[in-house]
Amino acid sequence: MDMKEDEISILMQRYFTACKNGNDPYFDADEIDAILESFEEKEDYTYYEVILTLGLRLHPGNPDLQLHQCRFLMYNEEYRWALNLVESIAEMNNQDMDLIRLECYYILGEYLNAAEYLEKLAEAKCEYLEDLFEYMAPTLVDMEMRDEASDLIKRGLQIFPNNLLLKDELCYLYEVEGNFEEGIRICNELIDKEPYSYDYWFMLGRLYSLANDFDNAIDAFDFALTCDDSDNNEVKVLKAYCLFMNENYEKALEVYSEIEGDDISIDYLQSLVAECYIKLEDYEQAYLLLKDMIIRQTEANDASVYISFIRCCIETDRENEASQMLVKAADIFPDNVRILSLLALNYLENGKQELALHITGKILENLSSLRNHTYGDELEEYERLFKEGQSLFSEGMLKKAAEYYQELLQAIPQLSFQNQSRYVPPEDLTKEYLNDKNNSN
Repeated sequence: MDMKEDEISILMQRYFTACKNGNDPYFDADEIDAILESFEEKEDYTYYEVILTLGLRLHPGNPDLQLHQCRFLMYNEEYRWALNLVESIAEMNNQDMDLIRLECYYILGEYLNAAEYLEKLAEAKCEYLEDLFEYMAPTLVDMEMRDEASDLIKRGLQIFPNNLLLKDELCYLYEVEGNFEEGIRICNELIDKEPYSYDYWFMLGRLYSLANDFDNAIDAFDFALTCDDSDNNEVKVLKAYCLFMNENYEKALEVYSEIEGDDISIDYLQSLVAECYIKLEDYEQAYLLLKDMIIRQTEANDASVYISFIRCCIETDRENEASQMLVKAADIFPDNVRILSLLALNYLENGKQELALHITGKILENLSSLRNHTYGDELEEYERLFKEGQSLFSEGMLKKAAEYYQELLQAIPQLSFQNQSRYVPPEDLTKEYLNDKNNSN
């Protein structure tokens, strides 16, 4: 029963008036159903339970009100009670009831029951079976039940092989799982069906970029922009990223310059542009951008912004400003290993050995937090930390250097060395320190 909001308000006023006068209000089943539907649409459950209880008392056994009761039980996360109620009703060919039944099965971990029920509906040639698959697939994905969602989607595609929504959800699951090859295959099938779909071309570009196939990713993003250029900042950011990864920094800057609007943070964008300038060795432009971010004290001022800024200062002969900013960065990010390492090196280069040792001690303490960490692109950055160990060694601080190397290698065992001559291998350094210690004894 469809009712306007003002009609619902009149019904609720009747309810409040009757309660105030001590009378038992009466509504027919359709009126109760309309009130509860209004509450559900607005997600306002303030008076939901009292109206539902009244409705069930006035109209016991009404299937529409029992359906609301099931939904309310699920809202309160009482899934077993909701499932028991659905199964006690045993009404055939009720899509809403079947949706509740399936959702309860999955949430309660009764996956076999869910699969068997879907097979039962398929054998009965249920008219709304495809709708059930289309509802449950994204629901399971949203609940992060990815294995169950994958199984459900594949079952659905066996029955409805041309269902685009199911393929779309499967493509997303492949992306999350890191199976980019299969995701690209499914996404191309979607594009074959809808060749001018912005969403599908965007998804394809994203999959190619994750697979490090940046050329195809750029082409896909270009097609997405051709399909719809009204809301494309996210596409442009990803396209610029792919150009950056292809070392086409000038073109990446051109794409970044086209981005406008409120949905992309200007600070985030500014940091990306600065990174391009650094790659182009235009340190002056990068310096100006990063300094502006630091002055404005934006949220984008994470440790990497300060580290890049310090580098730009050094590259543009602003050593004093670099030193001052390094001290400030260490105050802001007292646990950042890279910043502390740079500060220790700075102290060593300026003959402040005691301060360098103090900072190195802090680094050794913080390195323990790096253990069991999964390293990606940042791994190369941590290799720079070995330069400090080399400096300690060259300054004659053999024991501290040995401790530093041991701790760093234990924390980051994945480290490799592209230029071995720059570093004293930690194993050799440790042996040398132990030999010296034994000889001294």
